[in-house]
Amino acid sequence: MKDIIILISKKTNNKYYYKIGSGNYHCKEGTIEEKSIIDDSKNIVYSNINREFLKFPASNYDYSKKIKRGPQIIISKDLGYIIARTRVDKNSKIVEAGGGSGGATLFFSSIVKKVHTYEIVEENFKLIEKNLKERNVKNVKLTLGDITNYIEKEKNIDMLFLDLPEPIKILNMNLTGIKNGSFIVCYLPSISQIIELSEFVSKRDDLYLEEISEIILRNWKINSRIARPENRKDIDHTAFLVFIRKY
Repeated sequence: MKDIIILISKKTNNKYYYKIGSGNYHCKEGTIEEKSIIDDSKNIVYSNINREFLKFPASNYDYSKKIKRGPQIIISKDLGYIIARTRVDKNSKIVEAGGGSGGATLFFSSIVKKVHTYEIVEENFKLIEKNLKERNVKNVKLTLGDITNYIEKEKNIDMLFLDLPEPIKILNMNLTGIKNGSFIVCYLPSISQIIELSEFVSKRDDLYLEEISEIILRNWKINSRIARPENRKDIDHTAFLVFIRKY
């Protein structure tokens, strides 16, 4: 992916994504000349109708908002808690199943040493492959196939992340490749799946269900003396996070 510069209108707070090398930028708030956008000495630029824009280099979060999407991606509120809760770091290895569009894969790759992602749908596999290539990610191994055919061969796993409708199929297998005390994190949208999973884990003598969480994000709008939550009910609930420890 080409480097991206973020432009934020001081009048409307609208955010625009500018790809370096794409020429002058045209939007509903006017035209901004390329030479002013790429001038590192300027933190503020103006359009031809004198709209003022703040200018920032894109962060990893900004890049995640612009990746090419197929299946719905896991959003930052959930990914951030997963990392904080499991404490994986720059020396860790994550094995992921159900790569989707690669949103979680890209996020994990920026934090840990190695990610191995399994995706069973070829269309999704090609999409993840493309998103990884555009960001020039080197620490991800991508496998087209069912993780159940490979999980027993995996070694030294610090976290197993399962974004699958039936994680029990994987949990039923030999999981000796997961380090003692490390986490299996399941991402599940419905409470019926949670009940089935918790009942399954309770019968195992090598797994401990440590936590079931739901992360709620509420943004606020501040305008002069008025402060109120934004109406974002569509992302209040995304999925349940189930943290299982292997012992």
